[in-house]
This record gives sequence, structure tokens and C-alpha cells, in this order.
Amino acid sequence: MQYNWQALVQIMENNMSGMNPLRYVKSCPLLLAVCLLFLQGCAGQVNMLPTLKEDVPISEQDGIVVARIINASGVALPFNQLTINPENLNESKSIKPERLLADRPKLNGTTVFASSVKPGNYSISSIRAFYSNGNGWYSRFVSADEKLGTFSVTQGEVTDLGTLIYYPKPQGDRYLDLLIRAPESKEGEVIAKHFPFIKYDPQSINGWHIDENDEERESAYISIAQNPLTYSEEYISPDNSIYFLGKVGVFMKRTPDGGWELDAVDTNHELTAIAQNNHGDLVVGGSEGALFWRSAKGDWLDISLEHNTHIENLRLLDTGEIELLVTRDFEVNIYRGVVANSQVKWKLLNQYSSRSGQGWKHIAEVKIGEMKAHTKSDQHIYNTTIFEFNGQNYITVREQSTYGSIIFSPINSEIFIYDPESWMIEKTVDDFDLNAIVDAGAVQLGVEEAGFWSWTGKPTYYKIDKNGNQDKITTYIKECKESKSSRNRCINRNFTFRSVPWFSTDNEAVAVVGFSQSNFSGRNRETETRILTTTDGGKSWISTDNKPPTDYCTSIVPLVADRLLVSCDGANGDFYESTDLGASWNQVRQQDNF
Repeated sequence: MQYNWQALVQIMENNMSGMNPLRYVKSCPLLLAVCLLFLQGCAGQVNMLPTLKEDVPISEQDGIVVARIINASGVALPFNQLTINPENLNESKSIKPERLLADRPKLNGTTVFASSVKPGNYSISSIRAFYSNGNGWYSRFVSADEKLGTFSVTQGEVTDLGTLIYYPKPQGDRYLDLLIRAPESKEGEVIAKHFPFIKYDPQSINGWHIDENDEERESAYISIAQNPLTYSEEYISPDNSIYFLGKVGVFMKRTPDGGWELDAVDTNHELTAIAQNNHGDLVVGGSEGALFWRSAKGDWLDISLEHNTHIENLRLLDTGEIELLVTRDFEVNIYRGVVANSQVKWKLLNQYSSRSGQGWKHIAEVKIGEMKAHTKSDQHIYNTTIFEFNGQNYITVREQSTYGSIIFSPINSEIFIYDPESWMIEKTVDDFDLNAIVDAGAVQLGVEEAGFWSWTGKPTYYKIDKNGNQDKITTYIKECKESKSSRNRCINRNFTFRSVPWFSTDNEAVAVVGFSQSNFSGRNRETETRILTTTDGGKSWISTDNKPPTDYCTSIVPLVADRLLVSCDGANGDFYESTDLGASWNQVRQQDNF
């Protein structure tokens, strides 16, 4: 059983320690009670407006405000509160801001809102991410700029605020929080897709008031799209190009000769999967069913799926066939199709349902006795991963309670062996201790995620040899200091990996690590970032005088074989490379200072 908030804390620690605007508080019950009382007191200063439900009557005296928020930062915690200020807020103490509350969001950085709001003129005050349970709470607060604009709410009508994008612009060792409006081409898209039960006149949708700031907002949007801060996936293509998938439909390509190209598809959603075949055809997909295909010499074609699907994995065959692994709330679906006349007719190859008593639809008959019954109650699909290990193909399905918080509820995993040609499930795996298999240059590494009671909250890595044997990679070095006595004093100094180690051969590797020491509260605090090397496959490590280009540019890209390439993932979009294991660095891509 794995707790989701542990992974989020790890993301925070791996990113820029001094710049991350996400706060997590884990405290004793007394302190937590004080915090919650304070938060409840703040809540008393606003009117809390829940998300509209199909089975709850809508007030005929109010209007409806609809919006979407996309989080383009390095921490994918969705913003689930949107506060708007009425024009006459300061006229009376009885007039309060209105706070729209999102229904259960997904961990893809996107949130949608629809609430009944009193008629009047409004502006956006702030957006906020707030999640709590009995052990602690997450809180993240971003104020809106007055240049965002104003809007009206009219009785019985819909006001569509479109898509808002949050982007923390790096400013030295700090962030400048930007909340901007994305250009919208489809008015009413959010309400039509996410709230189809709401009755309204599509010809009389209200929006933002016209002002003189449209050109400035469009310029900011373009700058944000061209300067991604974080990448959700790395992929190496058959021609050895490396793709980095980002937010708002943008992705980066590093060519085999070391050049950099920026590309994008027509979506504001996060991209999560990409594939290319030997002919150069390309397919890319992401959140809310976003899916785009391009032939080697053609233009992008929108072949998106329904908005309630999430593209988890893609494969593009030389025959032109596209294979998709997608998730919905309670389903995992595997499709195969081919683009013909700008259309795709999808064939369902297999399906997994997390509904009680179900499971996989297609199971190999010869292995059916090895399948265990799926007896759990209804669970939301959290995510899926596929990997190859020791000649077998595995798929992991992670599920989460439908009633718990998306942040704090435990995640339950099931692992299956499948046939990659037919996608037939052959066996349930009960004795697989690893959570994932990742490429680390010349070798594969097994990853065992930290459990709820882990002291460090960091994963454990295992080097996997050609026979499938696993050797644990150590996380300490032996340091010896001269003493007054004749013997040197040696200690084992612990460290944590800032990213996956990079192996140039089976036994030679380099790693960016952080050393820590305990402070007065007993919590570990990183004090030094350094580059280590190993010549025995990670059984022991050798300290070097080398350091990463900055303390927060530490994400090694293991797909590059001839040099050490690191990104400042989560901090900014810069990349650095080194041909001498970090003794010197060359900045190969730099963010624009817009």
C-alpha cells in the first residue's frame, strides 16, 4: 500500500528547495487543530460555493460561472478553489468574496469549476490548492493580477471564463506567479463536456469584459508556451531523437546532433505520451483525450478521444497502426486503430474495470487458473504503467478509493503479465516487489517506492543484470578524516539521489546526490549537492569535486549515451551538458527572459 502524499513530498524535495511554492504541513494533533481553526476562520470570510451537481436544483435567482484552471508548474497539485470578488466588495462588511469549490479533481494539473453565483460584476481574486486530512494539509495560494480582467454574472445565464493557466516564472532564486487567460477557440467547451446536465442557451454565453489588455495577455500566453518549466515524459525515437513532453500542448525535441526544436499541438492540456515509427510518423497524446497524429511529411491531425479519457501510453507501428492505453474513472482501455481519411476507427483490444467483482475482460485461457479474483469495491483508476523485465511484459494498475482524498488516500497496485501483440492478460503477479522499471543508460533499474513509514520518503534503486538479478544500489559513501591518533576516523555518510543515476556501462555510473543533516527539529535538511561516481554498479560510490550546474538543475537525462545531460526540470526549462562528468558544464538550452 502506497500513500500518494509521500510521492508529492518527494517531488517537492527533488525540485528547487528554495523556490517551490507548495507547502506541506505534517504536525501533531494540537498544532493541526490550531491550523484548521485558522483556516475555518478564513473560510468564514468568504461564501463557499460547491460544484453544481446533476441531482441538486440550480437557483433560478443566480447565474452560473464556469472555468478551467491548468497548472503549468512543476508540481501537479490541482488548484481546487477559485475566489472571485464582487465589484462592491468594500461597500459593506456583509458583502463577501465568492469561493468556487471544485469537485474531486484528477492529478493531471487541470481543474474545472461550475457554481451558482449571485448576479453582479466580478474580478478573480485568487486561486488555491487546499487538501487536508487528520495528519496534515497542503496549501498553495496564488493571487490574480488586476490585468486579468473583469466579468459579469447575469441571472439565469452562464458566464464562461474559459481556461486560466498558472505559471510560476523564474526570477533569480524566486518565482513570479503568473495567472493568465488562454486564448479560447471553443466557447462553452467546459460546460458542454464536464457539465452537460446544465441547461443554457449556447447563443447567450457571457464572458470577460472587453478591455485594452488582450494583446499583452496573448503575448504572455505565447511566452509561457515557448518556455516550459517541467516535462512529464522523456522518449527516445527510432532515429535517436529525444522528446520531452510538457504542459499546454508543448514538447521539446533534441535531435541526434544535439540541436533543440520546439513543437506544439492544438491543446492547452498536459502531454503524457508520444511514439514514432521507423517511417517518421508521430503521435502524441495527453489529458482530456488530447491525441494528435502527423505523417512524416504532413501536418498535425486532431484525432482526440472523449474528454473523460487520459492517454497513458502510445505505440506507433510501422504498419501505421496506433496502439493506445487510456484510462477513465473506473476503466483501463487498450485500443488499436489506423488513420484513414482523417479518421480513426478504434478496436477495443482489452479492458480492465475497477468496478466490484470485475477486472480484465480478456484473459488467456491457458493461464486462467493463475488469475486471482477481483473482489475489491469500486475504485478510481489512479494511473497505469507498462514495462519489460526479464523477457516478460508487465502492466501495473493503480487504484484509489472513490471516497477518499486524491492526495491522502492510499493507492493499491496490481501487476499483470500480458502479451504485447494481443494485449491478452496471462497472469497476476503477487510477488513483484518493484514499483517500476526505468532506463538508466546502459542498464535498467528497478524502483521500490518508499512506504508510508519510510524515514526518508525516497525510493530504493536496484540494478538489474541480463539474467534479471537485482543488486541494491547503496546510498552512502565512506568518508575518512585524519585524527590525532594514528588511525583515521571513517564514517558512512548518507545521501539521496536527486535523479536516476546514469550508467555509461554495466558497472560505471554517475549520480547527482544530496547530502543532508538533521536540524534542531530532528528533520533532515539537504546541505550539499554533489556528483558521485561508481565502478562496481553502485555497490560503493566515490566522491568527486564536481557539482551540477546549479543546485536545482539535477535531473539526469539517461537517454543520452555520449555525455551527461541534465535538465532543470520543475525549476525552469534550461538544459546543461558535460563531457567530463560534471567538471565543466555547457548550457545548451536557455529559457527566454520574457
